[in-house]
Amino acid sequence: MALINCPECNKQISDKATACPSCGCPLGSKNSGFSVDNAKLAAAGPGSASGPQQVSVVKTAKSRGIYIILGLFFGFLGIHNFYAGYFGRGVCQLLIVLILGWFVIGFIVVGVWVLIELFVVSTDGAGDKMV
Repeated sequence: MALINCPECNKQISDKATACPSCGCPLGSKNSGFSVDNAKLAAAGPGSASGPQQVSVVKTAKSRGIYIILGLFFGFLGIHNFYAGYFGRGVCQLLIVLILGWFVIGFIVVGVWVLIELFVVSTDGAGDKMV
């Protein structure tokens, strides 16, 4: 007989028990398969292994003003797109300038692209409106 921790109250109980004698938490029919991950969840505290858990997501609001300033000063490097979360656009602008920048055409293409973006783009990469 092995001892396991109850996922609800974290007390040691038999692996053959169908419910915890202390709190009454049902353990199911496969108690011998109580894994290390479940033990870690049980050790996290009462109520952490059962029921829906609330997860709070914190998003930082991107500033359109900072986006425009970055575009004006560092637009040729795509820094404003990295700031807004458009990583693909930023990499494309950076590569165009690095590869074609030796010829003036690279700067012209990216410069026009940046000017259009500064007037058109109002959301970040996640689709949230920039304030």
